[in-house]
Amino acid sequence: MRIILASLAFIALTGSVAAQEQHPTPDVLNQVYACRSIADEAQRLACYDGAVGNLQSAQNAGNLVAVDRQHAQEVDREAFGFSLPSLSRIFGSANSASNPSAPQFERIDNIQMEIAGVTRRRNLPSTFRMTNGQVWVQIDDEVARNVREGGTVTIERASLGSYLMHVEAGGPAIRVRRQQ
Repeated sequence: MRIILASLAFIALTGSVAAQEQHPTPDVLNQVYACRSIADEAQRLACYDGAVGNLQSAQNAGNLVAVDRQHAQEVDREAFGFSLPSLSRIFGSANSASNPSAPQFERIDNIQMEIAGVTRRRNLPSTFRMTNGQVWVQIDDEVARNVREGGTVTIERASLGSYLMHVEAGGPAIRVRRQQ
């Protein structure tokens, strides 16, 4: 048992270290940044014109996507519960490595939602549809007695990649996983 726990801790630590590696700056951005060091004004302007043209071409071709922090956080909230690489790790690690004084991208640890509907079937897990379109499925055998349409729940990260749903009306937390 100790070996398994030690292995899991090692895997979790290794994964978080790998996620914190700096992401390389795309070449089209490096071209723009390189123009800054040119002393002659005419050459610098020509360099910027060419580099910005390459930048726009890359964006139009779909090879470069520009996302502001607010939009990235909205996408991270919508993706809460999926086992995808977290945007907070991508943006947070890039900012902290290249500019330690930049504000960090906040990791979302919980989300509050309203329930649009609950499906309960005998001998099957309950399914919770949220007003924002998310669908969560119960993965434990706790009785979901206070979960009702129109009610508010908070889903939070728990250990080993699992999630707990707390019902505002009370009762024990329910272990869930995101389905849709």
